[in-house]
Amino acid sequence: MIKSVIWSSMIDYPDNVCTTLFTGVCNFDCEFCYNKGLLKEKELNFEEEILPKLLDRKDFIDHVIISGGECTIHPDFEKIVNVLYENGFKIGIHTNGYTPEILEKIIGKIDYVGMDIKNDFDNYDKITATKVDVDKIKKSVGLILDSGINYEFRTTVYPKYLKSENVVNIAKYLKDVGCKKYVLQNYFDHNKTVIPYSSEKMKEIKAECDEYLPTTLRGII
Repeated sequence: MIKSVIWSSMIDYPDNVCTTLFTGVCNFDCEFCYNKGLLKEKELNFEEEILPKLLDRKDFIDHVIISGGECTIHPDFEKIVNVLYENGFKIGIHTNGYTPEILEKIIGKIDYVGMDIKNDFDNYDKITATKVDVDKIKKSVGLILDSGINYEFRTTVYPKYLKSENVVNIAKYLKDVGCKKYVLQNYFDHNKTVIPYSSEKMKEIKAECDEYLPTTLRGII
């Protein structure tokens, strides 16, 4: 399940240094995904290669993020959450929200969820290249908001499929369901095929979203 580890990260768990575990497989196929290369990596043995080191470092770093790919689709996901929980770690996950049935099982054992909202609900399939039941996305949003844990809903603003109006539609939806904050991430084009929005354009989109709920920008100069 685990393909890569960042042993000390200052960006993946809000206000905490954490260890980030990356899984390789995803149930979406977003063309801009930065982690597709993980599919080629050798799988690490959690019990033998990761857990002992986590325990050795626990006095210094006791927060763990499980990221992706999409971590919740792996058969061992719940087992790993349980092992971390039983060993007293603070657990967070990064998810696309498409497995609310799994999220519901483990949400009482975690402290943080970072969930990607890929597009407004009329255009989800375009960016995921997958037929999406948006009710599953909405159910996960509701579970997170009702849980009382720390959360972040965020959108990577990929110009090929997201225009200002799409992002604003997401902000409107999040406001309507009781979300208090929203994060926009600027797309980074490592393949030089789709030009990211300028910093000025991203600030304009942020300002439009701010009319509905407080919005933060990441990845702009």
